Amino acid sequence: MKTIKISTIAVFCVMALAASAAVTSKAKITISSVGGGSDDLYLVEGTDYTAGYDFGSDAEKIMNSGQTFNINLYAVSGGTNYSMFCTNDMKELPLTFQSNQTETNYTMTFSYVEGTVVLYDQADNSYHTLANNETYNFTCAANSTIANRFIINHAPLAAGICHRYGKLQVSGSNGQSVAVKNMDDSATSIGTVAITADYQEIDLAGLAAGQYKVEWNSQTLIIDVK
Repeated sequence: MKTIKISTIAVFCVMALAASAAVTSKAKITISSVGGGSDDLYLVEGTDYTAGYDFGSDAEKIMNSGQTFNINLYAVSGGTNYSMFCTNDMKELPLTFQSNQTETNYTMTFSYVEGTVVLYDQADNSYHTLANNETYNFTCAANSTIANRFIINHAPLAAGICHRYGKLQVSGSNGQSVAVKNMDDSATSIGTVAITADYQEIDLAGLAAGQYKVEWNSQTLIIDVK
């Protein structure tokens, strides 16, 4: 089991920074594997900061003489790796994933989430809204270093809709609605769904296999449900 030397310090710093009116805690991301090992990444946002604050970076942990790592998740900015990142603009914050394990299954757990925080996984082009105690499972090859595998996005997402994994993934459409209809325009069990977040998923599991109409943003899309 890896010893995370920054965890206690980082928790203290998050609490101390969050106590300031200028700084808001945004999220803690814990990454772990079935095979053992874990790492924490802390994100904070503040109006008085324009660069990352490094309280024991992953680069230092990896480069210490004789020290090995199991798992690392860190923010990359200006060529520097951060285990704790503070900035007033986290609209496009890339995260690098690193592991020396043969394990290929990993879990992210989110906590201390405040506001809308969206995680984008470039491996499968999927978006995931972070919520407290929510988990996200993913895979990667053994002994991997994947630069920019994930991107934290605080900016409003571009308007889009995608049919993937048995769901409609809707982004950038807060305040709009999505209607799922039969091909003859009759209502389905899904009906019309109000979009109330920057990113939202609509589960289509209740629909029988076949074609359906999706009305969104003045567009009509035809989808195949299998």
